Formats: sequence, C-alpha cells, structure tokens
Amino acid sequence: MTTPDKGLAVVTGASQGLGAAIAHELARAGFAVLLVARSLPALDHVRASVGALNGDRTFVLELDLLAPDAFDRIRSAITSTGFPLTCLVNNAGHGLYGLFHELPLTDQLRMMRLNMELPITLTHGLLPDLKTAPRSYILNISSMTAYGSIATLATYGGSKAFLLRWSRALGVELRGTGVTVTCVCPGSIITGFTARAGMLVMDDLARKFGSEPLPVARTAVNALLKGRAEVVPGALNRITAFLQQCLPAGPVERVASGIYLKRLPVRK
Repeated sequence: MTTPDKGLAVVTGASQGLGAAIAHELARAGFAVLLVARSLPALDHVRASVGALNGDRTFVLELDLLAPDAFDRIRSAITSTGFPLTCLVNNAGHGLYGLFHELPLTDQLRMMRLNMELPITLTHGLLPDLKTAPRSYILNISSMTAYGSIATLATYGGSKAFLLRWSRALGVELRGTGVTVTCVCPGSIITGFTARAGMLVMDDLARKFGSEPLPVARTAVNALLKGRAEVVPGALNRITAFLQQCLPAGPVERVASGIYLKRLPVRK
C-alpha cells in the first residue's frame, strides 16, 4: 500500500473506464484521489479499490459536471479532503457518431461543453491552487481523432483537436511555474464508449483494435509524472498518428472517413 505524499488528484469521469483506471494509477503513484462523476454507486465501487491502494485517502463527489454549481461543489470537495491540490485530470467527455446535419444540435452542443468548456472552466478556476504546489500536473484526455478529419465524427473530432492544441499551448504558457500539462490521445479503448456514442456498428473493430483501460492509464500517468506534453498510447496508434500528420490530408481523410461512412446506418 502506498502512502499518499503527492497531494490530491481530481479525476473527472472517474466512475468507470479510463477515468477509473487513471485513478488507480494515481493512487499507486502516491496521490490522494477525488473521484467525480454522476453515479454514486459506481463511484463507491471505484473508491473501494482505489482506497486500497492509497491508504483509503480516496473521496467521491456525485455530480453532473454541467450543472451550474459544478465548479463550486468541486472546489468545496477539494477543500474538505484536507489535501493540497496537485493534479487535475480532465477525463470526462463523450462522443457522437453520425452525419453532422442529422445529429441533434442540442446533443452536439452538450458534447462540446463537456469536451471543451468543462476542461477550460476547471483548469482556469483551479490553476491558482495548482500553482501553489512546488510540483503539480494537468492531464487532459483527447483522442486519436484529434489528428485527422473523420466524417461522422466531425464535431467530436473537432472538440478533441481543440483539446490537444489548447493543452500544448497552455503547457508552453506554464513553463517555469511548476505546473506541467500532458495531453493523452488514445485510440479505441474497450470501455463501452461505442455504445454511449451511438457507434455499436463499430464495436467489433473497436474490440479488435482497441486497448483495455489499464495500459492506457499507465501510459498516461507515466507521461504525466515525466512532464511530457503529448503522448499516444500504443505502438500502432503512434504510427497511425505519425502518418496522419505526414501524409496529404485529402487521401487520409477519404480512407479514414470511408471506414466510418460505410457502416453508418441508412436512415429510412
């Protein structure tokens, strides 16, 4: 069992999948952890196993992150733990699959708020606290879709591309402050993402080529502790991301988009 000595890590979207796996890795690394998500039963389940790794210095906050008072409640929960804030993990987010003009606008705007506005709000509000620590960390979870333009994932991919570019720019601004910013761009993770994003028709490919949450979380936390600006977990994903940035955009877009378009259900 590790005795937490690195301060408090706040992890959003921590009730399942990658967020829960990251929380476990942070606990192993010596952080106290505040788990934030909407489902209290799921949070309590994660708290039990994370707490076993860090001497039960694990706390939960049941919260809709888009609620008007979300930031104030997170700030209050941080204070109540008694630990100094040293790590913020902006993991909460979701995707939408479909043609832009066919997806409900309200759903797309909500996704943009969760994927972009929420990380900015939390980071801006908590950065003064992070700066008071000799060493602190921000971890943002983007996606491989940040490296290319994929039809049927237009708004989702755009939101993840924003998160990557914003993370890198913020990291440059914070050099010399003791705060580092790491952006992780994973490929498919076997977490139920396809079901939540309305992408069950892609589930077989996600399971064939996807990764379990734990190795992705280990890569993410290792990169965070080393202060790396950007990391793509998995050798195949790294090669794919490299090629997407080096090859002409047009052919890459057609090939990548074709994989998703041909599986798009035909509307009657």
